[in-house]
Amino acid sequence: MPKLVLNKFTDFDFKLIGLNASIEPFKMAFLLNKHLEMQFERTKEDVELIYKNYCIFFALYTYYDVKADTKLFFVQNKSKYINLKPEQTTSLFDNQSQVIKKNLVESKLQSDYLIKIEDEFNRYKTKKLIIELNEIPQLISAYEIKTDSIKSPENLIFE
Repeated sequence: MPKLVLNKFTDFDFKLIGLNASIEPFKMAFLLNKHLEMQFERTKEDVELIYKNYCIFFALYTYYDVKADTKLFFVQNKSKYINLKPEQTTSLFDNQSQVIKKNLVESKLQSDYLIKIEDEFNRYKTKKLIIELNEIPQLISAYEIKTDSIKSPENLIFE
C-alpha cells in the first residue's frame, strides 16, 4: 500500500509581528485594545501544545478588522508549566517543583508575543501597525517576522 507523505508548509498565507514586553497577556491585550482601538477578545480555549507528555497552554486572543476584511490573532509565545509532582524523588530535597518553559514558535525565542495577520487580499497595513505598536510605552519593541524563517508553522494554525 502506498504511503502518503505531506510536505512541509512552503507558502504562508499570513504575516507575523513579534512583540517584546514583560507584562501578562491580558494586560498586553488591554493595551492593544486601548492604544490601537482594536477589540481583541480572549478565545474560549487557549492554544495547547504537548511537550514531553505535558500540556502547555498559550493565551490566544482574536480580532476581526471589518474595514480591511482581516483576522488578527494575538498569541502568547512564551509559556511555562509547573510540575508539582516530579516523576522521581530519591531524597527529601528532590521533592521540588519543576518549571518547564516552552515557546510556541521555537525559532523565535526572543518574542514574548506574536500577532498573526490573516490578510487574504493583502489590504492590511502591517508597517503602520508596527509603528503604532512601538508607540505603546509598556511595549519594548515590535517588529515584522519573515514567515519563511519559522520552523514550526503548524503551531500557528488556530482554527
